[in-house]
Amino acid sequence: MDSDYGSLEELVAGSESYSIGEIHAFLDHIIAAWRANEVTPAAVYASLKFVHMYLDQPRIQISFRNRTPIPICYFASFLTAGASLLHSYLKTLSFAVALFPLDETDRRLREFIETKKPPLAIFTVSQFLHVHPLRQLVPYLHQRNVKIFIGGIPFVYDESLKQAFPRCIFPHDLTELTLLLQKLLKGD
Repeated sequence: MDSDYGSLEELVAGSESYSIGEIHAFLDHIIAAWRANEVTPAAVYASLKFVHMYLDQPRIQISFRNRTPIPICYFASFLTAGASLLHSYLKTLSFAVALFPLDETDRRLREFIETKKPPLAIFTVSQFLHVHPLRQLVPYLHQRNVKIFIGGIPFVYDESLKQAFPRCIFPHDLTELTLLLQKLLKGD
């Protein structure tokens, strides 16, 4: 980080312009470095925060392939690394996405489902204690014909948890998720 900047916001605002392809390649590099154990969690978080903030600047123009944003849901009051990565990764692939923190209530997500009627929702689950609230939300989403994509550490460490979520999709990685989304959203 450039120490001449007082904040990450100033660094993002003063950064050079990158193409969406360059940002996506940077995200792929972060993922590869993480898998190879070549980067610290703090560096990953800082890099993801920079990308997330960079993509949210008014100067960044993306032509989205879907009209209705895909809800990306996470169980925290702060933007988790998983939600940030999903948001930025899909956005660099021209998917319209929207973040929904579910730390206290799912009211905002339910209002979005009722008014916008998205065909799918993505959930990133970072702790085992979040499995139960997700399990309570799934029937509501199924009743509204929302396809549910789920991922996260609890399902990696205990694959038997997936049995509690019938009709939900557990993509192996971001590549598989992207292919499934492209297939599902062809008509949107």
